[in-house]
Amino acid sequence: MMKAFLAIISLTFRNAMRSHVFQLLLVVLMLCVTLIPFSVSVGKAEDLIRVSLLYSLWSVSIILTLSSLYLGCYVMSHDIDSYQIHMVVSKPVSRITIWLGKWLGINLINVILLLIAGLVVYGMVMYRYQVVSEEGLTADRQSAREMAQAEKERIRTQVLVGRRSYMPELRDPEEIANAAVRNKVKEMAAKGESVTDEQLVSMRDEIKSQLDKLPVEVLYGSAHTWTYKNLPEDLNKSSLTLRFRPYLGKVSSEEQRQSQMSWAVLNPKTVKTAGEEGSFMYAPAESYFTGEFHEKNLPTDIIDENGTLKLRVVNADSQKGKLYFQTADGPKLLVPVCGFELNYLRAMLVMIVQLLLLSGIACAFGGFLTMPTAIFMVASYLLFGAISLVLTDSEFFVTNIWDQLGRALANVLLWVVIPLQNFDVTDMLSGGELIEFSFIGNLFVNYFLLRGVPLFLFGMLLYRRREMGSAVRK
Repeated sequence: MMKAFLAIISLTFRNAMRSHVFQLLLVVLMLCVTLIPFSVSVGKAEDLIRVSLLYSLWSVSIILTLSSLYLGCYVMSHDIDSYQIHMVVSKPVSRITIWLGKWLGINLINVILLLIAGLVVYGMVMYRYQVVSEEGLTADRQSAREMAQAEKERIRTQVLVGRRSYMPELRDPEEIANAAVRNKVKEMAAKGESVTDEQLVSMRDEIKSQLDKLPVEVLYGSAHTWTYKNLPEDLNKSSLTLRFRPYLGKVSSEEQRQSQMSWAVLNPKTVKTAGEEGSFMYAPAESYFTGEFHEKNLPTDIIDENGTLKLRVVNADSQKGKLYFQTADGPKLLVPVCGFELNYLRAMLVMIVQLLLLSGIACAFGGFLTMPTAIFMVASYLLFGAISLVLTDSEFFVTNIWDQLGRALANVLLWVVIPLQNFDVTDMLSGGELIEFSFIGNLFVNYFLLRGVPLFLFGMLLYRRREMGSAVRK
């Protein structure tokens, strides 16, 4: 049985090689990972390295995703339609063995292509980093050498690293919902509109359900404090970095500009003597371009004995504008855990799990449907996953009962469909954030085991029961 299983894997791989699918995909991948970074105009070496990671790996993921869907549907359906499968099933080999052999053969192709493309991207990133180092050594002026050295250090500490992130404690849902409802009632009253008790309850429930996605609003001259709890005690000895992205006026990439704000951290050593308000250590107001991520090094020994840290921002905008901070952005506390190479390998592991899942779904549908129908079914299934994730997002504006019905249906669909957006780790990798094993395990359990494996078994069952004699040439 094992000999037959390995033979099917080898045959699947050799057929792909003979059909030049492997060579074509390899050429396309090499073109993407080498040309895409040069097609984006950036000024700094740091930005170029981020682009190399972000766009190159994203294009690799898209190409291998499409190839997985095509190969899975093609390999399973073509053998039946071309009458080749009859020579295999006439031998003492189970159809489940055939199915698994073809699935692993497809993934052997995908993994080899992914490793080659991954090595090329890694080589390009290291080359860019080496160029920055050489520029710092060969620069004529002292100022140029210092700038190159600073950029090299920034790349090493902010991009080529794996940093664990810690998020602040979520806000009190009752307090935020009541405040938001009061503001809404005031706005409606100013327009001469009235609000019923049923509408108040509906608005409060809607706000509470979307609280984790509502931005924090900081008025000019006011402050907002975030609390981080259950932090490890040894973080006081680590290099703590704050990563944040402020917005001005509205949460949008449009109409953003330079704004001023001051950051402060609570000194736990002086709380008993000076009180909490008197223990915040304020830094001078600094200017940041809103709508973009920024990083700021924090002082040491700012975590108390209970593992709590308090962080505050003061809006000092020169034009008295409102500042917004998205909940998803934190602000995050980042602590170095591992080097870039280990974090890069974790990103590759996420992409391998994605390819295993997609090729299995394609094989499941291709085993009992014709190739065009199988591709349509797989594409529809994945499209439902992408749309469902968008409909459940707080930015999707609910205006009537049909929108509410669509959101409810999307929440139900997310129990069975697979949103591929959740497998995208390029932003984390290019931002120097650690791809946690718990995150990878969650993807594997929730999507591969709980959603993918049932589809695999369903496809195997129908493939096993399919009548091969129905595929007769006319």
